[in-house]
Amino acid sequence: MSDNAKTWDNLHSAVVVSDRDLNVTYANKRAFELFEQLEIVGLEVGKNMACCHQPETIVKLKELYQAFADKKIKVHSHTAEGPEGTLTVVAVPFFDGNGVVEMVFESEIAKPA
Repeated sequence: MSDNAKTWDNLHSAVVVSDRDLNVTYANKRAFELFEQLEIVGLEVGKNMACCHQPETIVKLKELYQAFADKKIKVHSHTAEGPEGTLTVVAVPFFDGNGVVEMVFESEIAKPA
C-alpha cells in the first residue's frame, strides 16, 4: 500500500469515490464506520450508490453529477445530522469529469461571510 493510500485509509473523515454512473470505486475505513453508525447499509466498493441511498437521493445525485460534468458547478456541500452532531458533506468532481470524491467532515465547516 502506498503512503497516499495509507493517508486516505487512515483519515478521520469519510471518503467515498464514485464514477459518473454512481458506482463506488473507493471508500476509506472511516466511510464504512460512519455508514455503520448512521445505520446506512449497502456501501460497498464495486456496487452502485443506489444500494445505500433512497431513490429520491439517487435522483438528486444524478442531477449533481450532471452539473459537475457540464461544469456548471465545481463543488457541492450540505450538512446533515450525524451520530455526534453536524456532518458537512463536500463533493467535488475529478478533473477529467469522470467521477466525484465525497468527503464527510464530522463537524460544521464555517462558511465565508
